[in-house]
Amino acid sequence: MFVSVLQGLSRFLNLALFPLILFFAAWLLYYWHPQLINSMFIRLPWLATISLGIAAIISWLFGRSRLVWLCILLLAVIQPNALSWIHIDGFGLGLHSFMVLMFSWLMLSKDSGFSPRNLSYSILTIITLGLISVYLLPMVSAFQPAQQILLKPSTSWLFSFWPALSQWYTATELLLVMLSGILALVFVIKRPNTSQMTLVISWLSYLLITAYANATVNHLVVSLLAIIITYAVIRDSFAMAFKDELTGVPSRRALMQKVETLGRKYTIVMSDIDHFKKFNDTYGHDVGDEVLKLVASKLSKVTGGGHAFRFGGEEFVIVYPNKIPEQVVPHIEAIRTIIADYDIALRTQPRPAKKPNSKPQKAAKNKIVKVTSSFGVAHRTKLHSDFQSVMKQADIALYEAKKSGRNCVKVAKQKGT
Repeated sequence: MFVSVLQGLSRFLNLALFPLILFFAAWLLYYWHPQLINSMFIRLPWLATISLGIAAIISWLFGRSRLVWLCILLLAVIQPNALSWIHIDGFGLGLHSFMVLMFSWLMLSKDSGFSPRNLSYSILTIITLGLISVYLLPMVSAFQPAQQILLKPSTSWLFSFWPALSQWYTATELLLVMLSGILALVFVIKRPNTSQMTLVISWLSYLLITAYANATVNHLVVSLLAIIITYAVIRDSFAMAFKDELTGVPSRRALMQKVETLGRKYTIVMSDIDHFKKFNDTYGHDVGDEVLKLVASKLSKVTGGGHAFRFGGEEFVIVYPNKIPEQVVPHIEAIRTIIADYDIALRTQPRPAKKPNSKPQKAAKNKIVKVTSSFGVAHRTKLHSDFQSVMKQADIALYEAKKSGRNCVKVAKQKGT
């Protein structure tokens, strides 16, 4: 559990590296040359709006409905007098609560597109959150027993620790922000992806905007968020186009792009899981998919400077730029041994859907199986100078490995240098 939490946080920080650098650079620029930023937004007051519009269109084209709603939400923040509305009593409480609830809803939900049904559901949800913010939460805030039970224990120590909070939030708002923060942390660990990263950073930025209450900072932060939203969509789309969805390694399309960067010297290794069809027929496609993931994870860690790609089915390709077969074979032998020696534990019985009421029985032993892979190696020569020709030679070598009993490495017999 602890390891998975650390992995989720690590992946989130990796995704958030570009936005954090962007914000840090903008902060440095604003700190050293505030007049430059002020003059930029005075001369170009529509910059944040145009940036959000572009980000919203790109998000809509790629089906990122949550990011489209986020752009609309941020567009409301940069409207004239928006900050003064948030900071006044009465309606301000409802508006501030509505913004926090909207961010929470976006972090909690998934991209659903803009079909008539999903659009109607989203609009109904937004209306419901608005009614809760304007009517229900102010009633709770004004109800004395609710304040004593729900608000005081959780917020009084924060107000005493940081008195300035009382200038920005009521007790109800602060409790709502705390709950929303817990939700953000949970989904950072549970869904460490670029869209979730963008939503969490936008939520934190909104809290900064409402606390700082400066129009220039407001427009600067929202403009940066528009760039981050666009970055998130492009990064996700790139991953979908160039990464294999099942195994997570680069796909065949990424391989074709890699080919364009290869010089005159390179080695290609074709790999195939032995008896994979029989394994699938025996244990089922779900187990077969797990084996594909396992083999892909091992191949992605191949040493010697190789780059692994899923070519299709159970076939993988490893590209070694600036290497000859003699330099490559020891690394391929090492990865072949790692795959062959790895024990795969299969459940002899499926996990029960519900916990049995009877006394626990002795756990059934898991069945241990192994898989092996065969490898064919070929390199670019004068006779085989184009990539497709080298691939064909590697495929011939792979066929020889299959004929030789599988679970081995064969180097193509190529003429030329």
